Amino acid sequence: MNRIRWASLLLVGVVFILAACSEASPQATPMPPSPTVDELSTLIAMQEVATDVPTATPIPTATITLTPSLTPLPSETPTPTEPPATPTPFPTNTPRSTQAVSQAVLPTAIAKYDPATSEIADHYWLQRPFPRDPTNRVHDYLSRSYPYGTTGGGGLQVHHGVDIQNNLGTDILAVASGWVLYAGSDAEVQFGPRNDFYGNLVVIEHEMRAPNDAMLYTLYGHMSQVDVETGQFVDQGEKIGEVGATGVALGSHLHLEVRLDDPYDYLSTVNPDLWLVPWPTFGTLAGRLVDRDGQPVRDATVTILSDSGPDRYTFTYANDNVNPDPYYNENFTYGDLPEGEYHVIVRTGSVKRFDDWVFVEAGRTNWIDIRLN
Repeated sequence: MNRIRWASLLLVGVVFILAACSEASPQATPMPPSPTVDELSTLIAMQEVATDVPTATPIPTATITLTPSLTPLPSETPTPTEPPATPTPFPTNTPRSTQAVSQAVLPTAIAKYDPATSEIADHYWLQRPFPRDPTNRVHDYLSRSYPYGTTGGGGLQVHHGVDIQNNLGTDILAVASGWVLYAGSDAEVQFGPRNDFYGNLVVIEHEMRAPNDAMLYTLYGHMSQVDVETGQFVDQGEKIGEVGATGVALGSHLHLEVRLDDPYDYLSTVNPDLWLVPWPTFGTLAGRLVDRDGQPVRDATVTILSDSGPDRYTFTYANDNVNPDPYYNENFTYGDLPEGEYHVIVRTGSVKRFDDWVFVEAGRTNWIDIRLN
């Protein structure tokens, strides 16, 4: 009887040991999570505390009269009622004048600045780094949760590019033709605020110059692999690498930047929203929000509503570490808006400061000036 009891105890002990070993066995390293639609699954520099977060805009008095200044939508061939002022080739961060800016409605992605007529033409010169996919398995649209120039509502450091979430290994395409300035890791060659910020990256110097005659570069960060070499010429739409999560990134996505003049300068970026070709029948809303003294207001929430479709929002930017476009001098944008009328509401903190309707025309940048009283 004792032998049976001891044998039973021994068998139970063996079972527990086997179970413990099974539970302690190492598991396969999980792949980076796949993103969901327009979800910011990747937050650049989450390890770092946001710097230079502005103080709240003073709360206005109870009675405020807000008078927006909307740029009239031009016809196909704009005819100004008075001679336009001679533009500054590369305007500084000064308040935009109240004079309407004439813009061309672009049938293609190419536009030029015409000093004879002082018209400002949209510069949608860059194609998407991913193909348009009706099945939505490949995303070619920007994440709007952490847009260019913003701090994601005040919790992150200023974003110098845009993010496009896609699964690990998705092909990345060159947005325009040009020469590969750099291809590889930034562990030793610095392109960001520190080394190993972008991980595997590609930087392309493009053949065309920016409208202000600056050299034009695009940067593609966090790649899982790089498929081109430094010095190689690439065509628009050619594969240059695959989506990854290298460098400072959580989850797979492409970080895309547009830089002017100095490709190594982290402070030389401009907003890709104003350079990427809009979808057909879609347009871009851009504008400048200033206070009563004409100074740009940052970290204000811009809500964009329509009778049909989801509620959309973005934030204003105005910071020494980030640049507005050299022509528009904007401090907020929202691209890929279906043509139509939108209800725009601006809040600083929890206080509503602006409330009006605007019309977004397809194929162009639609401008709105907002001055807070």
